[in-house]
Amino acid sequence: MGWRGSAAAVALLVVGIVGGYAASYALEPETGGTPSPVVAQSPSVPVDPLPPGDAQPSVAPLATDLPMREGRMGTQRFRLVHPVPRGWARIYNAPNEAKWKKVRNPNNTYLLRIEQVQSANDSIEETLTDRIQDLQEEEERFRVEKRTANTLEFTYASDGFLRHGFITWLDLRGTGFAEVEIAVTGRQVDAPGARQLITRVAAGMRQA
Repeated sequence: MGWRGSAAAVALLVVGIVGGYAASYALEPETGGTPSPVVAQSPSVPVDPLPPGDAQPSVAPLATDLPMREGRMGTQRFRLVHPVPRGWARIYNAPNEAKWKKVRNPNNTYLLRIEQVQSANDSIEETLTDRIQDLQEEEERFRVEKRTANTLEFTYASDGFLRHGFITWLDLRGTGFAEVEIAVTGRQVDAPGARQLITRVAAGMRQA
């Protein structure tokens, strides 16, 4: 091979080496510049905390020490007399159930409900246990706050707001069964007034 052939071979070798480096560099990812965070493909969604306020902030919380008047309900076989706040109207009236609400208050503020439940022939303990199970199935974020032999205090979510409920069961005639169910439900801000209200209604409940 002459000197011309040797020179051509060397030139091809150099071109091949340079081309290989160039191709290698082109395939390498860039490592310079400011690193940026990698976006997760399936980020976990946190559970938003419930606002502790109320759906009707313009309505004042349920007050304590409310002036009371006498309310009545029931049939001739089992009539009840009980305290009810003045200025509250009966918004539902059935032979065995009545609901009371402050006049002109929106429905999602606070409510008093009284129901005769003696026809179920369940003890207070059985009624209370069944009610907890029902609430667990029906209400979002249900939580028992306090439970006694005949009372239940609980919280749950409704329309994105925290609600507070109280229920008391009474056996007025000593039958061994739950005869009367008293419930007060309100916003979280109504809890102190609701707690006192249900205690006063239960203490004043009697058979007519």
